[in-house]
Amino acid sequence: MKTRYLFPHRFKKLGWIILIPSLALGLLLLNEVVSFPWLDTQVLALYSPKMLGETGASSFTVIENNVADEILACLLIIGTLLVACSETREEDEYIAKLRLESLLWATYVNAAMLLFCLIFVYGLGFYQIMVFNLFTLMLLFLLRFHLVLFQSAKVPAYEE
Repeated sequence: MKTRYLFPHRFKKLGWIILIPSLALGLLLLNEVVSFPWLDTQVLALYSPKMLGETGASSFTVIENNVADEILACLLIIGTLLVACSETREEDEYIAKLRLESLLWATYVNAAMLLFCLIFVYGLGFYQIMVFNLFTLMLLFLLRFHLVLFQSAKVPAYEE
């Protein structure tokens, strides 16, 4: 089955090569296990609110920022897109059905997690949840799609 919107299969390997290290480094950076001080640089900020206790916000200004988290987030998004949106070796109607069901499942689970956090998480903790939410939909989709694909490969095909 020819799909118009999927990347060729060869992009899946590149996606895994980008996704796994960026996910690991992102989690380490988030937990302050690693830091990249050499990525401190001047960047253009379209909007930069002041920190707690300061007044005002600035727009269209140059600020000092460590761009490690932005780089890792971009790599994580690119990696998940390449893995999730690349064809399998044998792309057929069954795989298309699995993709759709996995995406719907991931959307439901992501929405449920977000609703739970809206009700029970407050303050800066909710900000962190929203940052995680940038990635959870695609990661949940990848997890479910590949798990179901793996399980279906173990089931023997019925002979007629």
